[in-house]
Amino acid sequence: MSLSELRQLIDSGEFHHATYRDFGKCHEGLHIYRRDPNGYRGYAHAGAVFHDSPDLRAAESMVAGFGMSVGSYGNG
Repeated sequence: MSLSELRQLIDSGEFHHATYRDFGKCHEGLHIYRRDPNGYRGYAHAGAVFHDSPDLRAAESMVAGFGMSVGSYGNG
């Protein structure tokens, strides 16, 4: 997910939450979820900014005001 896509998601009000996953190197990074009434618990995966992306710190700063969880159901 690009920073501009993340900004658009936040500005549109469709951003739901972000989770930092560190379970498994190929999935490590900031995972972004959008609101989706038909999705699991009202949200759906929208994309990710992976651990080796130069945009990771900027993406973390963009979602910092919303709170960020670590892992999912103890599997982070």
